[in-house]
Amino acid sequence: MLQRCRWVTSGMLSQELIDYHDKEYSRPVHDEQLAFEYLVMELFQSGLSWQTVLKKRVALKEDFANNDIARVAAFGTDDIATLMQDPRIIRNRRKIEAVIHNARIIVNWHADGRRFIDFLWSFTEGKSVDIGPEDGEKLPASTTLSKEVSAALKDAGFSFTGPVVVESLLQAVGIHNGHDQGCAWHHLMTK
Repeated sequence: MLQRCRWVTSGMLSQELIDYHDKEYSRPVHDEQLAFEYLVMELFQSGLSWQTVLKKRVALKEDFANNDIARVAAFGTDDIATLMQDPRIIRNRRKIEAVIHNARIIVNWHADGRRFIDFLWSFTEGKSVDIGPEDGEKLPASTTLSKEVSAALKDAGFSFTGPVVVESLLQAVGIHNGHDQGCAWHHLMTK
């Protein structure tokens, strides 16, 4: 039987969690829309379990225009009110407003020929960094890199992108390979 990361196997397993770990987690992402989707999910995850967010992923994607950054950036007061009424998502007004706010910043970057995902990868010169813990160690909630990226995002005006949220994002897009050293998927990310 293949060994997975402890964070996957330490609680009640859900198919969403297993699929995310096996097919997405820490795989290098260079797609802008997928990077935005992970940003949305990580932002909503703040203070909650990742499994909770994965269960709401389909609804989040539907409610946030299939993660179309330009469409989300155009959301207004009526859209926020509609989102606050949808019981399928995490109805936190500050998080909803942060998603829209961050989308607007990314749209402005696009107008200047910049991409959010390229910005993230620029901190490691396009290389993945292995931070996977050894047996008995825990994956860090934040790192020097996540603090640096978080500060840069804050300087750019982003909301809800503290070091812990950013660390999870770095792992989601594969900038950090967070797979445990003994995880069967760890070696796939280090090639």
